[in-house]
Amino acid sequence: MKKLLFITALSFISSAAINLFAFEKISTQDLFYSYLKNDSDLKNLTIEAEQAQLSLKSTQIENGFLVNLTSGSLILKSNGEDSSLTVKSAGLSASLPQASNLTLTASSDYSVENSDSEKVSEFSDTKLNLSIDIFSSNSITRKVNLMKAQRSFTQAKRALENQAIECEIEFYTSLKELLTATGDIISAQSDLYDDTMDFESIKAKGYSSLSSTYQLANMKVLSDQHEIQSLIHDYILFYKDCGYEIQLDSSTDFYQLLPSDLPQVQGLDINSFDSEKYTEIEEALWTYQINSLSRSANNYFSLSANGGYTFNNSDTSTDTLDAGLSTSIAGLSLSGGVNMPLNGQNPVYTFGASLSPSDFFLKSISDKSNKLTDEAELLAIEDARKNYEKVKTQKEGELEEILWNKESYQESYQMYESLSNQLKEAFDAGLIAESQYLSALSQVKSYKVNLLTNKIDLIIYNNELLTLFVNE
Repeated sequence: MKKLLFITALSFISSAAINLFAFEKISTQDLFYSYLKNDSDLKNLTIEAEQAQLSLKSTQIENGFLVNLTSGSLILKSNGEDSSLTVKSAGLSASLPQASNLTLTASSDYSVENSDSEKVSEFSDTKLNLSIDIFSSNSITRKVNLMKAQRSFTQAKRALENQAIECEIEFYTSLKELLTATGDIISAQSDLYDDTMDFESIKAKGYSSLSSTYQLANMKVLSDQHEIQSLIHDYILFYKDCGYEIQLDSSTDFYQLLPSDLPQVQGLDINSFDSEKYTEIEEALWTYQINSLSRSANNYFSLSANGGYTFNNSDTSTDTLDAGLSTSIAGLSLSGGVNMPLNGQNPVYTFGASLSPSDFFLKSISDKSNKLTDEAELLAIEDARKNYEKVKTQKEGELEEILWNKESYQESYQMYESLSNQLKEAFDAGLIAESQYLSALSQVKSYKVNLLTNKIDLIIYNNELLTLFVNE
């Protein structure tokens, strides 16, 4: 249901229309669609969702297959007769972050010399190298970045979907208030009819316009008219929120304007939803998951290896096989490598080390802080589950009350409808006064309004329940 409403919101958000017409009955669906496309928050959230999607694509590219080409340093020399061109460390690098940061690099020096009409070109220090992380936090960091980008996009979509649902809640809440006002208008119109008849009777009896009897009767009529105009104003404001300009007067038959096309919905049972998808629980679980991954990335230990082949190594004047290993433990970093000449010369070894004592103390503090944060996040999950149990009990009670009211209103409506039909026959036969029939008819109309507002209560209840859960 959320996705359907989400698609509907997007399809109607791009255009808007204002209609000026003599009032006629408008379908509930048309009113709702017009209400949606006039919601600025929905438009802003659509833009934010698109921006989050672009950000996700950017992160996916940055953590996918990466290729880098470099021209190196170009050195050109010329004295008018001789010239030379040297390229230092031109190369290619390709990496797969998702495969333990597997990286292949190739580089070479190249020189061209023109001297005495001779052209000499030479490649030197051509290297091929393959490196990989044996143990590193890079893969976890990459996963965290991707998860956060995906989460941002997911939350942007949820915000848009929930705003569409909130718009529907606001629309039906306003419509419910309008229907309640409609019931008041119908009652006020009945009062106006009775008071007008009384006032006309007083005038027919010859009462002076200055008499208290005349003035009181006139005030009742004026008061009824004012009440009707005030309620009509509420009607006009609602339709204006939906993008319509309407014209009404006290002669409008508001009972005929009661909506007959309200959606028929079944009450959703909160127990049919996965409790782990309750928004507060899902958010707490996500926070714990992503932060736990981030904390595990700060393990203060890494180990990586590399190997390669160098053509015409300038250090040994021959081809060499190369290998290396590097590691870091808290503040201590060690690296070592070996170049094995293929002409039988002795290998060349390289070593390196660095030490940062403060990193040891920072690691201890960080570990304690992470432990406390971990405990706080687990408590947040527990609190979210407790809150869910409270909300579940509350929603079960709300649904029970709505369904009970539905049965009660239906029984009362049918009773007064049957009574009004009987009184209509008695009035037509001249057996009772018209006021008796109109009184029963007013009750029929009142319970008709109650049945419609009950339908709206169920629609609002369902939508409010949907916003409490995520739909992924």
